[in-house]
Amino acid sequence: MSTLRASHSSSQAVKNMPINAPSIEALSLPWDALINNVNNDFDTANTIVESILTVKNRCQVTPFYIQAVIANSSVFLVSNTGNSETLNLTSAGACWLLGQSMTCALPMRNSTVDPCHAVIRHTPEAGFFIADVGSQAGTYLNRRRLAPQKRKPLRDGDMIELGNLVVEFFVDNFDPFADPLDDRNIAYTGYDITYTGMEMEETLN
Repeated sequence: MSTLRASHSSSQAVKNMPINAPSIEALSLPWDALINNVNNDFDTANTIVESILTVKNRCQVTPFYIQAVIANSSVFLVSNTGNSETLNLTSAGACWLLGQSMTCALPMRNSTVDPCHAVIRHTPEAGFFIADVGSQAGTYLNRRRLAPQKRKPLRDGDMIELGNLVVEFFVDNFDPFADPLDDRNIAYTGYDITYTGMEMEETLN
């Protein structure tokens, strides 16, 4: 399973981090995964932890969210749509499968979500994209249904619907370079993408 949880060793490490009191109270944050995703850089972890712990306050239409974090040249997702009170935090990567299956990078707690429903990708050149992988209920981006295997760009504040599960998507970039999605000269168009068995297997790891 992609979701990682805090261990006793990471909890001890957190006590030694110079983080604010509200951060320490958030025991549901999977500290091991966070520290690993930022290449064991405690200063960077301390910088981004407040954003992770307060992102839910940015939700406008639903209590559920997916937060994309870029830090130390790593990219990972955080979400509150899993099967426990612990935040789901993916491993750093470039492709994450969403679905009801607990083998997905981000498991979704909703019966209308397919076991493997959609995928989110990231490239340094173009930012984040989402694609439906052939789900029965479909994937909607800002109320528009996505054609299967046609990817569409994701921007901060977008609304995603997987079946009847509605989540908001946020991007927090802590790296010093500009977000490529801010370049208004880039034209984005949907196009076919095919997920091979090997690629899907890599996504599930």
